[in-house]
Amino acid sequence: MATMIIPLPPDGAGEFRAIKRELPKLLVRFLLFFTSFYGLFITLSIPWSLRAVIFDEIRYASMGPLAYVWGGMLLTFGTALMVRWCAVQALAFWEYDKRILNGAAVNHDQMPFVSIMVPAFNESDTIIPAIHSLVNLDYPAYEVIVIDDGSKDDTYAKALSLAGDYGHCTVRVIRKPNGGKWSALNCAYHESKADYLLCVDADSRLSREALRMLVPRLSEPGVVAVAGQVTVRNRDRLLNRLQAAEYLLGNGGMRMALSYLGLVTVVPGPIGLYRRSVLDEIQQLPCNQREVASHGVGQGRVEGPLSGETFAEDFQLSLSCLALGHKVVYEPRAIAYTKCPHTVEGLLNQRYRWMRGTWQVLRIYTRDLRLWNKRLPSTGVPTLHHIMVTLYTVDVYLVPILNFFFWLALAACAAMGLNLTGIAQWIGAVSLLNVMTALLYVLLQDDDPAILTMVPFLDIYQALLVNCAWVIAGVDELRRSRMSWS
Repeated sequence: MATMIIPLPPDGAGEFRAIKRELPKLLVRFLLFFTSFYGLFITLSIPWSLRAVIFDEIRYASMGPLAYVWGGMLLTFGTALMVRWCAVQALAFWEYDKRILNGAAVNHDQMPFVSIMVPAFNESDTIIPAIHSLVNLDYPAYEVIVIDDGSKDDTYAKALSLAGDYGHCTVRVIRKPNGGKWSALNCAYHESKADYLLCVDADSRLSREALRMLVPRLSEPGVVAVAGQVTVRNRDRLLNRLQAAEYLLGNGGMRMALSYLGLVTVVPGPIGLYRRSVLDEIQQLPCNQREVASHGVGQGRVEGPLSGETFAEDFQLSLSCLALGHKVVYEPRAIAYTKCPHTVEGLLNQRYRWMRGTWQVLRIYTRDLRLWNKRLPSTGVPTLHHIMVTLYTVDVYLVPILNFFFWLALAACAAMGLNLTGIAQWIGAVSLLNVMTALLYVLLQDDDPAILTMVPFLDIYQALLVNCAWVIAGVDELRRSRMSWS
C-alpha cells in the first residue's frame, strides 16, 4: 500500500534554482557567431600585435636577454591558450546548437525502470532534502537506494524515516560498515534491480525533470553513460559564487565539447546515469580483478564495478566506459544542485581529493585502460587516447605550471620596468571574451546573469587557491600518503 509523502522542509533561503527562459534562437545564434569571431580575431592577432607590444618595449628599454625569455613565455602561453579556446568552444557551440537551439528530440515514449544509488557518510544536514528531491522526480517508475556507509551521526536514522513506497517510487535504506564511497556505490549496484542506474551524491538535489532528460540519451547509438549538469546552489558568499562561475564555464565548455565527440571523460558523482550492462562489463576487466591496495578497509569493502584504488571513482568509471569503445555524453538539461565548500579550507580539501584522484586514474589509464582501448579497431576520428594526451597532459600537468609562470613572468616584466599597458589591454580583451562566453552559457544553462561578475576573477582565484591544492596533492601523491573518504 502506498504511503503518503512526508512533508519536508523547503530548500534553504537564497539557494539557486534554474531560471527557465524562452531564448530567441536568432539572438543566441548571433551571440554564438559573434563570440566565436571575436575569439578567433584575438587568436590570430596575438602572434603579431602582442609580439610587437612585448619585444618593442624590451628593445626600447635596452633590457637584457632574460627579458626576452620572460616576454617569449608570455607570448607563447597566451597564444596556446587562445588556440585551445577556439578548438574547445567550436565543438561546444556546435553541440549546443544541435542539442538546445535545434531542439533535439527527447523521446519520452519509453521510460524504463531506474535505480537511483545514493552513497552517504555523515550527511545528517543534507540527506532529508536529497531524498525529498528524489521522491519528487517527474518520472513514472524508479527506486531510490540509500547506502549509509557507517555514518557516525544520525544520517541512517533520518534516511530510514523516509523509507517506504511512494507509489511511483520506493525508497530503501541500507546500512553497512564504512568502506568508502566506491564501496557504498558497489553495494547499491548489487542491491539494485534496474537496467539503468543513476548515481547521485547525498548532498545534491536533482531538478524534477532530470531523469526524463537523462534516460532518452541512453537510446542513442553507442551511448552507455550520460553526465548531467552540476550547478552550485549555495551562492551566499564570494567563494561560492566563484565556484558557481567555475562550474558554469567547465560544464558549458569542455564537457559540452567532449559530448560532441561522445568522449565525456568524467561523469560527475552528483548526477550520472549508466547502463547496467556496461557496469557488468567493467566489473570483469582485468584491472578490476587485480588485487590492489584500496582506501576501503575491513568489513566495509564491497567489490564491484567501482574501484577503491583511486579517490576519483567517477573518473575511473567514465574512462573505463570509453576505454571499452562506448560513448559517454553530457545532458545540460538534467541538473543536480550541489553544495560547494564555503571556506578556503573546505575548498582546498575538496580540490586536493579531486587532484589526487585524477593523478591516480591517469596512472591506471596508462597501466591498464589504454591497453584495452588500443585493441579497438581504428575509426579515423578522435579517440580516447587523443583526448587523454592532448587534454589531460595539458590541463592536469601543464596548465597549472604555465598559469604560475604567466603571473610570474608578468611580475618579472613589471619588476624590470617593462611597460605593461599593452599587455594589460590584451588581458582585458581576453577577460571580455570570457564574459561573453559565460553569458552564452548563462542563457543556455538557465543560470543567473549575476554570476557574470565573477568571471573576470576566475584566473586569479584558480592561480592562488586551486593551484595550491594542486601542489600539495602532487607532493602527497608522490609520497603515496594515505587518505580516506571518511
